[in-house]
Amino acid sequence: MIRRGFWLVLGAVLGVSGYRKLTRTAKALLPHGELVSQLHGRTRVAGSGRRAGSGTIAFVRDVRTGMADYLDRHREI
Repeated sequence: MIRRGFWLVLGAVLGVSGYRKLTRTAKALLPHGELVSQLHGRTRVAGSGRRAGSGTIAFVRDVRTGMADYLDRHREI
């Protein structure tokens, strides 16, 4: 069991570090720092002027709205 945990942790560490290294290399090789993320099927260019956390902010806002709706519906019961 300990061996399996060791290999799981080792695989996770190597996967994350490899992904970061690949991303860093791709950003360095592409002109003007434009990185088109095709790994996840996205076509957004990294240098497009959007704030880095704008997607996260929108997600948190949607979650809060959804939770408020949920709590409103369940208070009536």
